[in-house]
Amino acid sequence: MKTFTGLFTTLSLGALLLTGCVNEEPPYKNAGNGTTDSATTGFLSGAMSLRVIYDTETDTQPDDTQDETQTPPSTQASTRAVTETDDYLVQIVNTDDQKSHFDGTYAELQAELAAGPKELPVGNYTLTVCSHRTEEIQAAAWNAPVYGTTYTFSITKGATTPIEEIVCTLQNIKVTLLCSADLADQLTDDTKATISLGSASLEFSKEHWDGLQAAFFMPAAEENELDFELYGAFTDGGETKKLFSKTISGVKAGQWRKIELVIAYADQGEIKFDIQVDNFVLDDTITINGTDGLWEEVFEEGGGEEPGEAPTIVMQDWDIAQPYVMETDKPVHVDITAPNGGIQSLLVRIESSSLEEILATMPALTGEFDLCKIDAESDEGQLLKGAVGFPVGDEVKGQTSTFFEISSEIIGLLNGMGNPGESHQFHLKVIDPAGGEASATLTLVRPTEE
Repeated sequence: MKTFTGLFTTLSLGALLLTGCVNEEPPYKNAGNGTTDSATTGFLSGAMSLRVIYDTETDTQPDDTQDETQTPPSTQASTRAVTETDDYLVQIVNTDDQKSHFDGTYAELQAELAAGPKELPVGNYTLTVCSHRTEEIQAAAWNAPVYGTTYTFSITKGATTPIEEIVCTLQNIKVTLLCSADLADQLTDDTKATISLGSASLEFSKEHWDGLQAAFFMPAAEENELDFELYGAFTDGGETKKLFSKTISGVKAGQWRKIELVIAYADQGEIKFDIQVDNFVLDDTITINGTDGLWEEVFEEGGGEEPGEAPTIVMQDWDIAQPYVMETDKPVHVDITAPNGGIQSLLVRIESSSLEEILATMPALTGEFDLCKIDAESDEGQLLKGAVGFPVGDEVKGQTSTFFEISSEIIGLLNGMGNPGESHQFHLKVIDPAGGEASATLTLVRPTEE
């Protein structure tokens, strides 16, 4: 309990020290007459970088450099393709009056910000980044990933709003098709699979059945349906016809749907087809998106046992994949489910420069730790339960659902630590006994000072 008490003491002292500091105005905020011209404007920080998470499962910086400790070795490639980001299109729009305050390339924005923070009217803003112009984007195309993101921020009078990093992820849906050679050999050469999203479709001829040829579909809604249809004939002289069809639902932007054509069963010599759909989500932390499991269900033709539902990590009233600016009067609540056998592991890794010194006093909480293995009566368990609101031990292990809630009191203390715009990241991964898993990163950001 000594460390637990020390945490609150440290947080409280940090808040008090910060409130007593004198905030010196930087030179760019001072008008020529020596007064601060901040009645109706604020500033967008000049320190901004652009990072792209590519559809090759690799978290790559634009200059091909990264902190190797941030990504597990299994997700790193020996060679990394670098996409040119200077030509990415950037728009900054005031969402209050819909006026545009920047419309150009990332290189042009960098050049403008290099001269100093960008002055903007007070208000709410949306910064949109896209790798392609609208007229260049096709509803369905081969090897045509589109990257981008939307970032919201606010400008307050006389204050500087920092946006240290913009992370672009896949904006369309990646689809690959795999079929074993022995199964493909039983089908005529002109047999093809057609995959459609709405009116957009692409034909996967047999040379596309290697799992390497990637088709990209632009989503029509938040959740979409992919229609799979196999049309052809068997090499033993069967007639050319529709052999199999299936609809894949719940498909979202940023997902990679890996479809495998398999034999479900053979009835008196007649082959019945099936497809297995593996779902990899490409998100802004190169972990699995909090609302989607790593693996999707196996669709079964002609019966078969339904697999269990994948785990989920969902933040109430907010998309957990997006940074959350902390409000002192509002707690942060995250729900975690593992309906297929309960929670086997709930892994956590905390990244926060403000909390590093506190976490360093407890080696069990440095790096990645499993809440299922934390004793609720230990100092670590008391700290996690009391200071962060994490469940530990039997409150987690084997449970089909749990949650954690960071109280408004703790939010207030965190807002008193570090610098405006500083973030605290909680990397989460839940795993069930069947191997299903979901991951997400909760990013809490201290608001900019008014």
